[in-house]
Amino acid sequence: MSNYKRIYLQNYSYFLTVLTHGREPILIDNIELLRDSFRRSKKRYDYKIDAIVVLPDHFHMIITPAIAKEYSKIITYIKRAFVYGLDKAVKENAKATLSASTHRRQHSGIWQRRFYEHTIRDEKDMFNHLTYMQNNPVKHGLVEKTEDWKYSSFCRV
Repeated sequence: MSNYKRIYLQNYSYFLTVLTHGREPILIDNIELLRDSFRRSKKRYDYKIDAIVVLPDHFHMIITPAIAKEYSKIITYIKRAFVYGLDKAVKENAKATLSASTHRRQHSGIWQRRFYEHTIRDEKDMFNHLTYMQNNPVKHGLVEKTEDWKYSSFCRV
């Protein structure tokens, strides 16, 4: 177990990346459940989603939580709500791919255990992360133009 410590700074925004376990492409197939998980988390925690992009196996978002120490709880809540609402067959299939030791730790098999976070330092840092997010569907070969990816806050409808 690492000694990694998350940094919680009040009145800052955070760039977060959350991946599915084994990069299983289940998010777009279950996009309404994921959206509902976000809605439910927003009822429980006070935070603003500044930008988001959802890809088949991960999502990036920039959030500004009212209480900085809650961003880890927000991610945990979203992940749990998503797992809870998944079809039983999807959950069983995910569990079947786990090692015995991981299974014993009661891992869902749906999400990677940890998530990546970065504290946004200034306007340039925000711009760079927004640009990265906006271009992510193109980088992964999902669309040719960023505005064509409808699972993001950057799409033009």
